[in-house]
Amino acid sequence: MTKPALTRAALPPALQRALDLAVDAKAAAPVVLQLTDVAGYTDWALVVSGRSDRHVGGITEAIMAGLKDMQTTPIGTDGLEEHLWDLLDYDDFLIHVFYHPVRKHYDLESMWRDAPRAELGLPPEVMDTSTLEGLAPPVDMPPFRGGSFGAFPGELEDEEELAGAPGELPEGGDDEGEDLDEGEEGDVAEYDEPDDFADDEEGDYAYGDEDDEDDEDLAADDDAGEAVPAEAPPPARRK
Repeated sequence: MTKPALTRAALPPALQRALDLAVDAKAAAPVVLQLTDVAGYTDWALVVSGRSDRHVGGITEAIMAGLKDMQTTPIGTDGLEEHLWDLLDYDDFLIHVFYHPVRKHYDLESMWRDAPRAELGLPPEVMDTSTLEGLAPPVDMPPFRGGSFGAFPGELEDEEELAGAPGELPEGGDDEGEDLDEGEEGDVAEYDEPDDFADDEEGDYAYGDEDDEDDEDLAADDDAGEAVPAEAPPPARRK
């Protein structure tokens, strides 16, 4: 029997509010995916596009401020220093605010192709990305976000320490010679504090549509080559 299609009514109230805030900030092509049976570390993901890093920062700021009014704050953030891929972790749902060429590069919707997609009923002009297709990608793509989101405290450190630890010497074996390297801590994504966003200086933006009236100070990098998509590592799963 076919499951009924997901609609906005099925979304948590805070996620519905985040969607409205993103649309009000002129985010493009919002997509909401139900990840409960796909990712295992959260239930929902909202993915949206911005036309520049400045625009991405504005969308992120609007969402965080609006949800804070609902006494809802992220438990972790990533990427707020660049605004090429801002990731907000609200535990039950994640919000990915992309500079559009970065969204195309990582293509999370394809990675989560088996996740049910909510029917949002948004107007065509909100879903249209035709004006974003010619934007220059950043010279250096940001790293994959959220590889450690949703893990229990200490879970990843323990696993990575075991993975990098040397094997035990046999009883009576010679322990002289080269020192065995201790397992180093993994590169767990550092979370930005939510208040860090307020410290961003105007003018520290580099990518996007310089012809847009909101982005007139930006200069797109016309010489940037086409970025080669990289396969994203699977996020950690909760136990």
